[in-house]
Amino acid sequence: MHVAFGPFGGYLTGTAILIEYAIAPAAIAVFIGAYCESLFGINGWMIYLACYLIFMEIHLKGAGEALSIIFAITSIAVLALIVFIAAMLPHFQFYNLFNISTTSAAGANAFLPNGYIGIWAAVPFAIWFFLAVEGVPLAAEEAKEPQKSLPRGLIGAMLILTTFALLILILGVGAAGEDTLKNSGAPLVDALITVYGKDSWLATFVNFVGLAGLIASFFSIIYAYSRQFFALSRAGYLPTSLSLTNKNKAPYLAIIIPGIIGFFLSLTKQGDALILKVVLEKVVIGHISFMICYNTAYCVPIGVPVNITSSAC
Repeated sequence: MHVAFGPFGGYLTGTAILIEYAIAPAAIAVFIGAYCESLFGINGWMIYLACYLIFMEIHLKGAGEALSIIFAITSIAVLALIVFIAAMLPHFQFYNLFNISTTSAAGANAFLPNGYIGIWAAVPFAIWFFLAVEGVPLAAEEAKEPQKSLPRGLIGAMLILTTFALLILILGVGAAGEDTLKNSGAPLVDALITVYGKDSWLATFVNFVGLAGLIASFFSIIYAYSRQFFALSRAGYLPTSLSLTNKNKAPYLAIIIPGIIGFFLSLTKQGDALILKVVLEKVVIGHISFMICYNTAYCVPIGVPVNITSSAC
């Protein structure tokens, strides 16, 4: 971004991503708390604090250890998704996908039961599926052959996320029905309970491993925000102290400071609201700054044709 849009563009875009990464773990911590309440009957600030303390400590041990753990936890989470898909497939009924009560919202009909507002309510979660994919390049300095591995990682991540998202959305609703899932804090588990009963081992298994999936997301975004802080600090956009590293070459202040901010945000216990804040910040601030940067980089007003080969002002 610095090269493409200049210092101001790099600052705006980097800051937008940074805010996203600072808020997102707080939302995930709230969802981890909901899963812990379902499994163990405990929730609240103690769970959120434990998440931040334990996983920040692991990241302070160095990138190698952190990335190895991320890969292991993510593999377990993928296994849970495969089990869920296989369990829902025999019970899928096409009728359930459209068996949704029509509300009195504006524009509501058989095809859009919740009207236009239903579309806008779903958009943040659709975008949430792909948040942090752009964080893959943050590992460039710690990757082998980044010219080859990073494009493969980005493309592979998008394909895997899209495939799992569609399968879980269609099979979950198609097997368990909309009423079961619309207000659920743990939709995969509740879908399995509806289909197989409360005493089914499948629900317990997916609940535990679903928790692992949330932990993997939380864990990976801590890595992402620490490297984003580090990069912005090293480039001169943030205080240089944030790029200081410990003996394990981990940027300790870049790990700890956003973690403190995120913990206090998690105390609101508003996971859905935090997701909305992340999405709005990402889409609105990110894209507006992108447009501003494009036009200021070449010193021309919006709408005027730009000669890309010309030098910036």
